[in-house]
Amino acid sequence: MKCQFFFFFSLFFLLQPVKGEMDSNRQLFQVYADSIKITVSCLNDQIIHVQATPEGSVGKESLVALKNHALKPTFCSVQKNEEGISMLTSKLTISYSTTDKCISFTDRISGELLLKEKMRDFVRQHIGEEDVWNIRQVFSLTPEEAIYGLGQYQEGVMNYRGKKVKLLQANKDIVNPFLISTRSYGILWDNYSKTLFEDNEHGATFWSEVADEINYYFIAGDNMDKVIANYHALTGKVPMFPKSAFGYWQSKERYKSFDELTEVVAEYRRRQIPLDNIVQDWEYWGDRPFWNSLKFDTLHFNHPKEAIDCLHDQYHVKLMLSVWPGFGKETDIYRAMDSAGVLFDEPTWAGYKVMDVYNPKAREIFWSYLQKGLFDKGVDAWWMDATEPSFRDGAIQEKQEERSKSAGPTYIGSFHRYLSVYSLFMSEMMYNNLRMQNDKRVFILTRSAFAGQQRYGTAIWSGDITARWDVFRHQISGGLNICMTGIPYWTTDAGAFSVTGKDSEFKQGLADPAYRKFYLRWFQQNAFSPIFRAHGTSVPREVWQFGQPGDSIYEGLLKMIDIRYRLLSYIYSSAWQVTDNSRIMMRGLAMDFATDPKVYNIDDAYMFGPSFLVHPVTSSNDRLSTYLPDHTGKYWFDFYSHTSYEAGQTITRDIPIDEIPIFVKAGSIVPFNEVKQYATEKADGMMDIYIFAGEDAEFELYEDDNETYAYEKGEYSVVRFNWSEKTRTLTVAKQEGTYQNLPERTFRIKLISKIDGKQKTQEETRTIVYKNQLISIDF
Repeated sequence: MKCQFFFFFSLFFLLQPVKGEMDSNRQLFQVYADSIKITVSCLNDQIIHVQATPEGSVGKESLVALKNHALKPTFCSVQKNEEGISMLTSKLTISYSTTDKCISFTDRISGELLLKEKMRDFVRQHIGEEDVWNIRQVFSLTPEEAIYGLGQYQEGVMNYRGKKVKLLQANKDIVNPFLISTRSYGILWDNYSKTLFEDNEHGATFWSEVADEINYYFIAGDNMDKVIANYHALTGKVPMFPKSAFGYWQSKERYKSFDELTEVVAEYRRRQIPLDNIVQDWEYWGDRPFWNSLKFDTLHFNHPKEAIDCLHDQYHVKLMLSVWPGFGKETDIYRAMDSAGVLFDEPTWAGYKVMDVYNPKAREIFWSYLQKGLFDKGVDAWWMDATEPSFRDGAIQEKQEERSKSAGPTYIGSFHRYLSVYSLFMSEMMYNNLRMQNDKRVFILTRSAFAGQQRYGTAIWSGDITARWDVFRHQISGGLNICMTGIPYWTTDAGAFSVTGKDSEFKQGLADPAYRKFYLRWFQQNAFSPIFRAHGTSVPREVWQFGQPGDSIYEGLLKMIDIRYRLLSYIYSSAWQVTDNSRIMMRGLAMDFATDPKVYNIDDAYMFGPSFLVHPVTSSNDRLSTYLPDHTGKYWFDFYSHTSYEAGQTITRDIPIDEIPIFVKAGSIVPFNEVKQYATEKADGMMDIYIFAGEDAEFELYEDDNETYAYEKGEYSVVRFNWSEKTRTLTVAKQEGTYQNLPERTFRIKLISKIDGKQKTQEETRTIVYKNQLISIDF
C-alpha cells in the first residue's frame, strides 16, 4: 500500500493548539487513509513516534522504549492547514500531506527539511502460525548526508549510503535497528523480527517480516551526540561500570583449573604488568553432559569461594565467568527447566538445550541456580555467551535465523516475531537480579544486543572472528557503527578468536613472527577501545607468550598496557560522559566533524573520547596515510612527539612497531595519571594535566568510589578544567558533587603549544596543589 492511496482523515481531538502543559498522551494526531490509521505522537521536542496501523490490527507494547520514561514536550501544537496537518514543537515541524499521504520532518529553527517519508506498504502473510503483515517503509534522504548504525556487521561498511544489510543476529553480527544521520537525526525502527535495510536510488527502506503495524521513532538532536542522548532518554541511559572494567582483561579459551588461572594472575603481578580482570571461559563445569550447570566442577575448580577470595584479597583482581543460556542433560538445572517445560527442543552443536528466556519461570529458575552456584561464590562479572541464542551453524545469519524459528514458539509469541531480542531479555534478567543483591555495579559481556540493552550494564564483543588483516580492519567499522547506535561499550578478541583455523592467515600461530606482529597491531587498537581485552582459542594470550623482556613484541604490548593505565582518568571521565550526557567513547569521525564530508567513509580511524584521533595499522604494511579532519582548532598534535600538523590534510608516515598512530585535537585537555598495577590501587595524588593549545578547551575530571551506585545519588566529584586561548589561562574549578574521599593532590600542568610557522611545539609547566579551591594559572 503506497502513500498515494485514497485518503480521508479525522482528528483524534479538535484541531486546537495543544500546549506543553497538557498531558503527554494528548500530544498527537491521527489520520485515516484507506483503512490505515496513522498516529503521530510528540514525546518530546525532538522525539516523534509514528505508527501506521492497518484496520483490525493492534500494535503491541514496545520492548525497547522505557515504560516509565519521563519524556514530555515543552511545547506542542497541532493545526490543520491547506496542505494537511502540522505538528509544531520548539524544535521541529512535523507535516502530514493530504497530497502524497506521507510525513515529513523539518528543523523548525533553520527551516531545513530533515527527512521525508516516500512510501509505505503492507503485505498479508501467514508466518509463525499467525496472520501478520510484512511491512515496508521508505524514506527519502538528501544526496549529501551519511548514515550509520544498524548494529555491528562484518562487511567493512562504515557509511550505509548505497548499501544493504540484513538485520539478523548471529555469531559476529549484532542487531540494533537504529540509524543515525550526519544531519543530526535518527530513526529507531521498533520491530524484532527479520529486518532488511537498503539504501538505493529509490530511497532508504526498512522491511520487516512480522508486524502488526509500522512503528518507528524519529529522533532529532542539535548534533549527533544529542540524537543519541534522546535515544537514551527513550530507551534507557547507560549505567557506570566499575573503574576496574576499564583496565586490562586477560582471557583465553580456556583455563583448565583454578590453579592455572591463579598462577597466570600471580605471574602478572610478579612481572608488574597491570591487570584488573581475569576471565574463566567455559567447561569449568566439567564435560559436555554437565554443560553450563551453573556450578564449578569439583575436580579442577574445587573450593571456588576460597579461590575467588584469593584473587580479590591477594591479587586485587576480579573474575568474570562464562555463562550460557543452555544446559546439559546431566545437570540439575536442566531437569528443573525440563520439568517446567521451558526448554526449546531444538538440537544444538554441543548437545545442550536452550531455555526460553522469554518465560518468567525460566528466568526464575536460571537465577536461582546461578545465585547459589556462582554468584554466592564471589564472581564479579558475567560473560553471557551465545545469546543469539546459539543452536547450530550460528556464524551464518540465515542458519541462525532458521534454527531459531525451528525452535518453536516462545512464551510471548513466535520466534519469527521475537527473533532478535533474546539477548535483551537475558541482559534484563541478569541486571535486575544483580541490582537486587547489593550495591555493586553490574558488568555483563554479551555476544548479541538490541535497542535498549545499554540500560542493563552490558558490553558487547564482536564474536568468534578469524585472524586475518581484513577481518581486523572490518572490526573497526562494525564497532563504530554499533557504538553510534547508542550501545557504547564494545570490544573484540585482540588477535582474533580463531588463529590456526582454515581461514586464518597465520596457521602456525605463535611460531609465526607475522602473527606476533599482527597480534601487537590488534592489541594496540584494543587498548583504545572502550573495553581492553585479550581472548582467543588455539593461541594463549598472556603477554609473555609473545616474547620476553627486551623483545620488540613483548615490549610493545607492555607499552600499550602502560598507556592504557596512564589514561584511566581520561577514560573513566569519558565513561561518565557516556552515563551523564550520552557522549559515546568510541566515535566515528562524522560525530565530531560532521561538516567535513571527507570523513564520512573513513572506516579505519575514529575518535576515542573527546581528544584522540586513533588510526590503527590494519595491514602488514607499516606505511600509513592518515587524514586529519578540519576543525576550528586548525591543527593536531602527535601523541608521542607533540609535533603539530595542520588540519584538513593527509599525512603519510612509517609507523614504528611499538606505536599506534594517535593525534590529539588542538583545544584539548587530557589528564595522565600514574601507572598502577590495578585501577584502584591507590589514589591519584599526582596527576599530569596536558593542555594541547589552539582554541578554548574544557575537561571534566570525574571521580567516585569506583564500585557502587552511590553516584546515582550525587556521590561523585567533577572538577572542571577550562583553558582560555585568548588569555592563556587555565581555570580549575571547585568540586561539583558530594563525594568526599578525594586526596589533596598535585596537578602538574603542561601546556603544549605550536611555535608559529613550524611543526615543532613548546612545552611550559606549572605545578599546583589542589585542595578543592578555585585556581587560575596564567601562562
